Amino acid sequence: MKTLSTFLATSVLLISATAANAAYFEDNISSTLRTDMTDSRAAAYQAGLDKLTQLKSASPLELSSELFISAHVDENSVHLNNDSSYVTVQERSLPNGKVGYIGLVNIDLGYTEEHEDDN
Repeated sequence: MKTLSTFLATSVLLISATAANAAYFEDNISSTLRTDMTDSRAAAYQAGLDKLTQLKSASPLELSSELFISAHVDENSVHLNNDSSYVTVQERSLPNGKVGYIGLVNIDLGYTEEHEDDN
């Protein structure tokens, strides 16, 4: 029993020391997601709005997974900055001379990043 108590005390000290050597930084990234091409501007805009609505209701883990956030990010801290996220439509000319439209979902994400302290 004494060995178990010593092991637990040592584990707590090691975890505390590791956490003390980490530094956390708030950061933001901007990204643009593209929808599939449609035949109309209205359909492309609606596809973009649907995607933005889906992202707004996603959990931090879902956002992190879907948007391929780096390994040093606290996945539970990822959040969409709603005031800075919006949809636009881009017109594209196809090789056959027709015109297509894609929705562009412009997002701004905030997250906490962990860095090891060299001290």
